[in-house]
Amino acid sequence: MPATVADVLHLPHLRLALFAGTTGLGRAVTWAHASDLDSPWNWVAGGELLMRNGRTLPRAGSAQAALVHSCADAGASGILIGEDPQTPPLHREFAGAADERALSVLTTPYAVSFAAIARAVADANAGESSARVGQVERIYGALRDALGSRNGDSPTARLARDLRCRLLLLDTASAHPVDPAAAEPDPALRQALLTEVGSHDGRIPGVLHLSLPGRTTAIAVEVPAEEPTVLVAVNLPGKDTSLLHHLATAAAVETAHQAMIREHERRVGAELLAQLLDARLDRDAAARELTSAGLDPSRSVVVAARHDDTPGQRDLHLALGRRRIPHLLSKDGGLLFALIHDAPLLLPTLRQKLGAHSALGFSALVDASDRIPIARHEAVWALSVAHRTPGLIARYDESAPYQLLRTPEEARAVVDRVLGPLLAYDADHGTELTASLHAFLRHRRSWQRTAAALNVHKQTVMYRMQRVEQLTARTIAETGDLTDLWIAFQAQALLSGWAPDTYDAG
Repeated sequence: MPATVADVLHLPHLRLALFAGTTGLGRAVTWAHASDLDSPWNWVAGGELLMRNGRTLPRAGSAQAALVHSCADAGASGILIGEDPQTPPLHREFAGAADERALSVLTTPYAVSFAAIARAVADANAGESSARVGQVERIYGALRDALGSRNGDSPTARLARDLRCRLLLLDTASAHPVDPAAAEPDPALRQALLTEVGSHDGRIPGVLHLSLPGRTTAIAVEVPAEEPTVLVAVNLPGKDTSLLHHLATAAAVETAHQAMIREHERRVGAELLAQLLDARLDRDAAARELTSAGLDPSRSVVVAARHDDTPGQRDLHLALGRRRIPHLLSKDGGLLFALIHDAPLLLPTLRQKLGAHSALGFSALVDASDRIPIARHEAVWALSVAHRTPGLIARYDESAPYQLLRTPEEARAVVDRVLGPLLAYDADHGTELTASLHAFLRHRRSWQRTAAALNVHKQTVMYRMQRVEQLTARTIAETGDLTDLWIAFQAQALLSGWAPDTYDAG
C-alpha cells in the first residue's frame, strides 16, 4: 500500500506540522511534487503531495482557499508549505477550505529541503515503485506486441485492455481520433476536452483534468507529434502522472505510424488531383475516384495558394485529415492546389498551417467532376485578386469587380470581343501587339517603363499602341476603353490558368 499523508507527517526528521485538513490525513501519497506555478494543479494527475514555497503562496484568503479547491479537484493528496521569511499569513479561509475538502495542509521549516521530503516519500513507497516499474515494462511490452501484430489492434487499444481503462488518442484542435478508423469519443468527453484546451489557449499543461458527469474521471496529457495530440485516459487506476507520460510516449509511436499512413494517402491523392486538374480522367472514372476519396463535388471548391514547402504546408494534409475535411492536395507550377470540402473548419486550418500572410484563392463550387479544370482556373484567378484584398482571401464568385465574368464562357466572349483582333493580327503577322499592350497596362501606361520592359525604343511603344487603338477600336486615353482592355486581360488569365500581375487602369 502507498504511504499516507499521516505517514509522511509523522516522519520526525522532516519536522512537519499540520495546519488544517485533519480528515485528509488518510489520503495516499504516491509522489511529492514541487511547483510554484500560478496553477500547479494543471501538473497534478492525482496522489501527489504538492510542495510550494511560502513566498509564492497567494496572500488573499480567498485565493488561498481557491488553491485548495483546485488541488482537491485535481486529486492532490495534500499541500505542503515551505515556510520562509516572506510567507504570508495562512488565513482562516485557507483552513476552512482544507477542512471542507478533506485536503491536509502541512507546513515545514525553512531549513528542511523539498528534496529531503521527496526522498522520504519515495522511500516510503519503495514497494509501490517496484510495482510501477512492472507497469512501465508492461506498457512497452504491449507497444512492441501491438506494432508487431497483424490483427489491426492499435497500441492504445492493447494498453487500455492491459490497464483496464479507456485510452483515446485524439487531435487537440478537433477532439477527433488520430486514427480515422477509431470510434469517436463520447460527446460529453469531446466537449470537455475542447473546453479545457480552449481555456488554456490551446497550450497543454502537464495534465488536463476533464470534467465529466457521474463518477467518471478523465485526464489528458500531450503526446509529442507533428500535429497537437493528446492522450485521454478514462478511469485510469491510480492516476499516476509518471505512468501517464509513459503511456503518452508509447502513443507517440502510434501517432507517427498514423502519420506515415496519411503521407502515403497524400501522395496517392496528389496524383489523382493532378489527373483531375488536367482532365485526364473521363467523367465516370473521375466520379468513382472522388467518391472513393470521400469528396462530394457539390460541396467542394478548388483552393490555390503559393507553394513554399514550409513545415505548415507539409503538415497540411495531416491537419485536414485530423479535422475530417475530405481533400486532395497537389503542387504545380509554384502553386499549391486543394480540392476540398468548403467546411467551417477549412479556413482556420488553412490559416493555421499556411500562415496569416498567405493569400488564398477559392473557386466557385465545383458541382461536377468535369468542372474541376475550370475551377482550377477560377482559383488561380481569385488568387491574383486575393493579393490585393485586406484579408488576402478572394472567392471567384464574390470578388468585385469581376462579377461581370461569372463563367469561363463569359470570359471567352470578352477575350474574343476585345482582344480577338489583336490576337489574330499577332498570329498572322508575327507581331507582339498583345504582349506590348499587356506590358503597357502593367506599367501604368508609362512609355519609358514599358519600353525598358520590352527592350525597345519609346517611339516603338507609341507606334504599337496606335496600332492597338486601330485594331481594337478603343482609345487608351479613355477610362471606359481602358477598363474593357483590363477586364479582357483578366478574362484571358482565367482561361489560361495563370495569375496575372496587378493592372492599374486608373
